[in-house]
Amino acid sequence: MQDSNPVELEILPPHEILDTFENINVAAPMVRFSKLPFRELVSLYDVQVTHTPMILATEFSRSSTARTLDFSTSLTERGSFLLNERMRSSSSNSSDNDLLEGESDRPTGSRRRQRRIRGSLIAQFAASDPKPFADACELIYPYVDGVDLNCGCPQSWAFQEHIGSWLLGHPERVRDLVRAAKDRLGFSYPVSVKIRVDPDLQRTHQLVETALHAGVSHITVHGRTKNQKSSHPVSLSSIAFAVEVARGRVPVVANGDAWSLPEVETIRKTTGAQGVMSARGLLGNPALFSGYDETPPSAIKEFVRLSTDYGLMFPLFHRHIGFMLESRFNKLERLYWNTLPSYASVLDYLTEQGIDLDL
Repeated sequence: MQDSNPVELEILPPHEILDTFENINVAAPMVRFSKLPFRELVSLYDVQVTHTPMILATEFSRSSTARTLDFSTSLTERGSFLLNERMRSSSSNSSDNDLLEGESDRPTGSRRRQRRIRGSLIAQFAASDPKPFADACELIYPYVDGVDLNCGCPQSWAFQEHIGSWLLGHPERVRDLVRAAKDRLGFSYPVSVKIRVDPDLQRTHQLVETALHAGVSHITVHGRTKNQKSSHPVSLSSIAFAVEVARGRVPVVANGDAWSLPEVETIRKTTGAQGVMSARGLLGNPALFSGYDETPPSAIKEFVRLSTDYGLMFPLFHRHIGFMLESRFNKLERLYWNTLPSYASVLDYLTEQGIDLDL
């Protein structure tokens, strides 16, 4: 759970959080679903890095209406966490396995240093043209801790617009986009990319190297190709390949099939990534990184409070609660749930199910 101690927090950029501390958990950018109430909810359950939904950079840069609809934040959404520093060996390029093996050499009773850190918020953009991307980054950067370029959205409309997964085949465009943002915001400002693996890992290698040379702060790697459906198992070995390419230069976040805490730990161990990202797993169970097997009633209650406080539109509120309750529904209950027309009807249903909302 996030730390509630009032001691002043350290504020670090996302790549330093990933590089410095153990067991960093990341909430994925999800179209429609990564809105403010959900981001704040998962920050209560051991998610240190969150993302906005994927935002279209051109529309965001041109339209104040788009900016209002696509982004909102609050002073409390990031949360605070008491984190353990990673073990460090004498060589900065040592693998994570080397670091783990070195633990046995530590004196008995010694402890790793703990530090109190504010969570991190990243805005993700979809873009193909460097100027609108830089414009959008400039507009949002005072309110977030970093910006991310989506290079993985597999939907056909995105490919046709030369955004998302189209960029996987055009490393030079990724380079130009990252450099445009860096030139606008300053080289030290965090700009990351989220990619998918390629069946030909040499193309993954080329894309990672190009992104590194452009100055990215960290890389998120989804373990499916752009043509594989979400039901296809992720390739942890392909993620591990990308981790090895980037090792010693920037942190890597592993994405895909993080449905439970044991699966998260398998992903960490197998890939060597500095962080693990979850999308659909968190939708169904926002407390999964805290070790819950299903959404606890406390999380549902908190999401109701956050949604009403922030004014989340009912269709999104209904969908979110539906995802959280999915494992409890039988067929008839699911059909009934889908008929509920309003906030009031959902709150009545939750109360009937024994969830104390205390409103």
